[in-house]
Amino acid sequence: MELPNKKMNKKNEVEKVILDIMRHFGFRRNYQVAEYFKVTPQTLSGWIKHGEIPPKHLIKYKSEVQKIETKKNEPINLSNTDRVQLNYEDKNSLTSKKYSWNRTKKILTSQLKVLLGVPIITTLFISFYVFLIANPIYTSTSKVLPISKDGTSPSGISGVAAQLGVNMPLTIGGSVPWAEVYPEIIKSSNLIKSIFSEKFITKKYGFISLQEILNMEHNLFKYPEVERENRAISEIRKMIKISKDRLSPIVTINVEAFEPKLAADLSKILIKKSGKIQRELKTNRIKQKRLFIEERLITVSSDMKKREKELREFREYNRNLSKSPTLVMKVEQMGREVDLQNTLYITLRTQYEKAKIDEVERDDMVQQIDGPNIPSLLTRPRRGLSIILGLFFGIFLSIFIIYFKETYVESDAV
Repeated sequence: MELPNKKMNKKNEVEKVILDIMRHFGFRRNYQVAEYFKVTPQTLSGWIKHGEIPPKHLIKYKSEVQKIETKKNEPINLSNTDRVQLNYEDKNSLTSKKYSWNRTKKILTSQLKVLLGVPIITTLFISFYVFLIANPIYTSTSKVLPISKDGTSPSGISGVAAQLGVNMPLTIGGSVPWAEVYPEIIKSSNLIKSIFSEKFITKKYGFISLQEILNMEHNLFKYPEVERENRAISEIRKMIKISKDRLSPIVTINVEAFEPKLAADLSKILIKKSGKIQRELKTNRIKQKRLFIEERLITVSSDMKKREKELREFREYNRNLSKSPTLVMKVEQMGREVDLQNTLYITLRTQYEKAKIDEVERDDMVQQIDGPNIPSLLTRPRRGLSIILGLFFGIFLSIFIIYFKETYVESDAV
């Protein structure tokens, strides 16, 4: 074991060499001395700590600095302040050093495992997640045109619309803007409930109902039956995305599912059921209209017969009408009333027959323009993009780790 005094003397000699180099070249920081020797600041700190400079570096010092010094044999007595300053500069050299490409290259070479390992690990992790863990989502797209053949008041459908929980905006003329109402219809609770019993073929679960698919896919069995149904409705609504162009009545429907065929089949059944509900809304309005006309026909027919009877009896009791202008005027007035009732009756009868025909009509209220298609590509996760982003994240993370290690960990250890 070396004696303390001897160890201290060796340390003083190293400090003297460093001060000689700093004075000779005008250096102000220890990292500049380290660059002179082509070593890292940590290595220089190790020389100071152990009181020893490797022979090849010592030779360089003697050949380039010591022999030029005019006072090379002059002893250097370090004060306590100088020693503290020297140690302080050594510990903070990394934070105050300038950029050096050679040093950077040397650090990257020494930390090659970190530089390559971290990006590989992050890329493998992202690949494992997007290929094996993340649920695949496919989107089936279709375009439909809601059709309306009349512009009459929709008062008859308001009751059914309220039951569906649909807010029905009206135009100034009172007609139903079906293109605006359709998105609300297709996401209504009653429509979604009506398709729960529909069966679909899936590779994952086989041929089962939509309710069972949702229960297994989203683990809904753990909830009570009422809450299970509400959660299933919420999950279906998340799968449906509806958009409409502001300048066009065409509605775009995007249905997402974990299998491409399921997305297309679900889109088909939604369009079919929504068209049926839209037709029922229209039929219900026509039915309300027909019932109203029936009541009016009874009333108008009764009034018409009453007016005709009054006119007939008036003529029978007043046979000399030509001799009295008052009676003539009275007969003309009663005749106009009868004509008015006849015209009203004919109009109502015509509308009644039209309403009966419209009520039994079964024309499609939703015209499919495009799709639904069976998607061939994943909507998400976007595997290629995810892997590229994971690779870049790994590169930046590895650079941060190397910087943190060189700046804080190793300097503190020295």
